[in-house]
Amino acid sequence: MVISSAPMAEARIASGEQFAFNAGRLCLDFVNTVRSRPSSDRHDLIDTYDDLLAWARQATILTPEEAAALGATARQGTRTGADALAQARALRESMYAVFSARAAGLPAPAADLQTLNRSIGRAMAHGGLTPSGSRFEWGWPETAPGLDRVAWWVARSAAELLTSMDLTFVRECASYDCGWLFMDATKNRSRRWCDMRTCGNRAKSRRHYERRRAASGQPAAP
Repeated sequence: MVISSAPMAEARIASGEQFAFNAGRLCLDFVNTVRSRPSSDRHDLIDTYDDLLAWARQATILTPEEAAALGATARQGTRTGADALAQARALRESMYAVFSARAAGLPAPAADLQTLNRSIGRAMAHGGLTPSGSRFEWGWPETAPGLDRVAWWVARSAAELLTSMDLTFVRECASYDCGWLFMDATKNRSRRWCDMRTCGNRAKSRRHYERRRAASGQPAAP
């Protein structure tokens, strides 16, 4: 697999195709790097290892210097970068399956939970406490940034959410062709759409269109 050059990932951001960070949790934001997941128009925003680094930079889990160093290592011609990308994408799909099932009130698929647990295990093997002012916080002490570091952050975020009471607030967008996940922070827990400006407005427009057809005596659109 060919690892793209860093300027290509920068060009993606410069062109306006930025990543969304509106899900409420890092792990869900990573799941949402696939657009139109349930449809034939599915579009993966993490197509290369440099895309993964660009996402991590926007998520502020990698510094520009760390991302540049990892990108340089990945371009040395080994398969390590491609393997890290494949691992991150496999983690993403398993997280989607687990969280989507939870949002629907269904059991987590065993194979996907196993994949997620393996990723969490790798992350925990590197994790530890680091000083933060007068307190401590979770981090990666005395660990050189590995090419799979992005997956460490994401897996840890998933573990924290899955063991939190906040898990009950995970929702999947009601749009049939979206598939994005989000935390429902509304007061009455009634949020249905990942974003009112996109899926919400499309649903609103469709309802308006169908009401007009019904009022004119025309059959509803299939």
